[in-house]
Amino acid sequence: MATVTSSSGNTEVVTVRRTESQDVPAIISLFSSVTEDVFGRMDVPYLL
Repeated sequence: MATVTSSSGNTEVVTVRRTESQDVPAIISLFSSVTEDVFGRMDVPYLL
């Protein structure tokens, strides 16, 4: 667990875990034409 503080001063405790191959469908669902225009095509297996 880690505490994250935003620039506006809000804090939250978050739990992080390592990304696994089973997360690929959820990651791909975040892509849109706008994100592709901004970041280009992403190679999800490479990111993992």
